[in-house]
Order: sequence, then structure tokens, then C-alpha cells
Amino acid sequence: MASHDFPIALPQGSALSNAIISLEQELLESSQRHSQAQLERRLHPRFAEVGASGRTYDREAIIAQLAQEPARDAGSLTVESPVAIQLADQLVLLRWRLLSGSPSERSSLWIHEQGRWQLLFHQGTAAARPLSPAGPKEAEPADAEFSVRWLRLSDADAVFEAFSSNPDMKRQGDADSPQKAESYVRALLEAGDRQQALAIAYRDRLVGLVCGTVDPENQNAWVWYWMNQNYRGRSLATRAVATLADYLFDELGLYRLELGLRANNPGSKHVAESNGFLHEGVERGKFLVAGERIDVHTYARLRTDRGSAVTPLPWGTQR
Repeated sequence: MASHDFPIALPQGSALSNAIISLEQELLESSQRHSQAQLERRLHPRFAEVGASGRTYDREAIIAQLAQEPARDAGSLTVESPVAIQLADQLVLLRWRLLSGSPSERSSLWIHEQGRWQLLFHQGTAAARPLSPAGPKEAEPADAEFSVRWLRLSDADAVFEAFSSNPDMKRQGDADSPQKAESYVRALLEAGDRQQALAIAYRDRLVGLVCGTVDPENQNAWVWYWMNQNYRGRSLATRAVATLADYLFDELGLYRLELGLRANNPGSKHVAESNGFLHEGVERGKFLVAGERIDVHTYARLRTDRGSAVTPLPWGTQR
């Protein structure tokens, strides 16, 4: 793979991704953490760590620290929500979560030298709010630090981060490298009024996108949206679609909004129906996903239809 292709998100289930995640998991096991020989094999000679407390450690200091750690039951610590990003031929960044004890966000840098992968750098950051394991969860109301604003070219890094957060983001477009993410954002911006693209932002950083692709001749728009995996399940897309719908109807004077969703996507169905979109039909077997034909449900909302009870996300200062 040419150097200019990096960084690139590794697909979940790929051999390299699985290998790095397994190595990280091994370092959470007491049998590994209490073994000086194993730690010296797995930790690079120039290893460094910044702990969740802010303390820094070198290789010798962390080995001594772990020797004093109480023994734990096997499997009590696990690598949660891992995302592997290959930075170079012999360098992989693993972002993951530790949910046991004091929940934290983790970043590990693995380098391949002397015929094996070794941990070069590790950092832990205390989670801002309690974390729950990946999977279905009830939607939480978004707090006042979430808003919508117009998409900016400087959002490209956050778009790449979002497309790296879950393999299902591949269906949203081609942005699995920083360069592709910049091209993705630039294409939306250069489309002008045809693409009404709003960033869903947390403290002004993009964590999702909602967009209306406008057909001005017919006063219609196709609505679509996606969220960074780490911010799903909080009703943010639902509320952002409400904001966009109000703008498209009230400010642009459009008459009809349309959207489509896969039959196996209940989250997107909730977004549509909560915002007053009515089911209009089924496109049978439209998508081929992992060898399976998936129906697509079509929805629409007219300006004359009954509105929704969804509270729109507020506009940020960058409107």
C-alpha cells in the first residue's frame, strides 16, 4: 500500500485489526500485566504513557506500577468499541473504551519492529459521562452543548473520524482517509444551494451531518443524515432533522421532503417517523448488503402535513 494512502481505517474483522485488538486485550489480563517478561516483550523500549490522571510513565515505571496492581478476574477488563486506523506500513492507532472502574477513552499506538507488534504509546482520558457497552441503548436528550451550524471545510478531520467510527459508515460515502474526507466536504460545499448541509456539533465540533439535496424546480428535497458512532442513541439526528425541515419549509419555501431507509434500520425509521414523515412505499430488494437483498422504505413529508413534536436542535453561533 502506497504511503500516500495512509491513514486509513481498518475494517472490523480484518486480520490486522483483529491482531491489534487481541494484543491490546492481552495487556488487560492480569497474567500479562503482572509478568515483567511479557511486558518487556510487548512494550517498546521507548514506550510512554499518559494516564487518565495526567501522570506520565516510561517503560520501567509502568512495569513497576503494574506489578503493584491487585489481581483481577479473567475478562474483568475488556477492549470496548475499538477503531483501528493504520497510519503507516508498520504503525497502527487503536482507539477504544475501558468501561470497568472509572470509564475512560483510550488511544494506543502499536509499531511493528523486530518481527512483532509492540506498544509504543498509550493514553487514557477520563470519560466526560458514564459509558455503556456498544449496542442498542435508549435515546438520551441532547444537552445545551449540542447545536447545528453550516458545514465548513475545516470539518474534514471530524468527518474522517466519523467515517472511522463504524464500518457501516461506508454506505454514507467515500471518506475513509483524511484526503477523501476533505474531498467529501468540499463537494458538498461546492454544490452551493443544491446541498443544504448542516453539521451536528458538540461544542462546535462536527459529530454528525444532516443534509437536504434540493430540487429547486419541483420545490422538493431529499433528506439524509449520519452520526459518528460515539454520538448515536441520543436523539441528535432526530432533532437535527427537525431543524433542517423547519429551515427547508420556512426559509426556502420547499413543498415536499423525501427520504429512504433500509428495512433493517430501526434507528433511521425512528428519525423519519418522529419528524412527521409518512411511509409511502417499499423498494423491494434495492440494496445488496453482505450478500443479502434489503428492502428500502420511502418516506415523505409535505409542507401541508401535520408537524412533529420533536424539539429542534438550536442553531449555533455560526449560522
